[in-house]
Amino acid sequence: MPKVLSEAQVQRFRDDGLLPAIPVLSPAEVAYFRDRLEAFEAAHPEHVKKLKSKAHLLCPWVDEIARHPRILDVYEDLIGPDILCYSMAFRVKNADGRTFAGWHQDTAYSPIRPILVIGALALGPCGREQGCLSVIPGSHRNGILPHAETPDPDSILARGQYISAELDTSSAVDLTLQPGEIGLFNAGCVHGSRENRSGERRVMLLVEMMPTSVEERAFRDSAMLVRGADRFHNYDADEPARTEAGPEELARWERTIGKRARNVFHNSALPVSEQYGGQPGAGR
Repeated sequence: MPKVLSEAQVQRFRDDGLLPAIPVLSPAEVAYFRDRLEAFEAAHPEHVKKLKSKAHLLCPWVDEIARHPRILDVYEDLIGPDILCYSMAFRVKNADGRTFAGWHQDTAYSPIRPILVIGALALGPCGREQGCLSVIPGSHRNGILPHAETPDPDSILARGQYISAELDTSSAVDLTLQPGEIGLFNAGCVHGSRENRSGERRVMLLVEMMPTSVEERAFRDSAMLVRGADRFHNYDADEPARTEAGPEELARWERTIGKRARNVFHNSALPVSEQYGGQPGAGR
């Protein structure tokens, strides 16, 4: 029996590859984590872009989210009791009416098998006006579509990637979220997001989890065990932060992020972006 989800929700995720709006954080928790993010931005502006990938290696409070029992209960219902956290990645959109994500599949650049489940966790309102994610149901069953990349500075994506083939988006579902809710989707699903035209920041954290049985990557990668046991050891073990942006945490993030960058930027003509350990000013 599922711990949090209904049998119907579990089946919907299998069929559609997505699951909208599940409450996982209380208002007090949302306020706490939002405050910690804003305090980090004020204290460490030079490291803010690092929060776009593996933020739990830099901030103990992000590690708290990765290990939150209710969040992990949701993931356990979908992928089983042995869970690796691949990344905790902030996706903050300023209310500039510019930043967007083109239609894409994460499996085009992170082909993790058998499954990577991505949760969009809202730490503020995340509706159509704020530029919420939109997902095409069932598109995870159609294989990887052709993608192209662009250095467009308004793209929130590391390689500015987008699907270059003709695409029917008429069935797309908006993952509208209230603060404290998480919407989930299979990384193989086609998804994207519009510009933020709301007048307020969109504050969203991508919670990327996978079963410990996932296959090895083209290049050796890393992940953090957050529940159960890892009998496969196909990924190097990430070590969570103890001190916010401490010297050991920063050095460990730099070493670790290079492993992910080798996979994400494999065969790319673009320079590695700052969020993946590239030089400041590189990429988005």
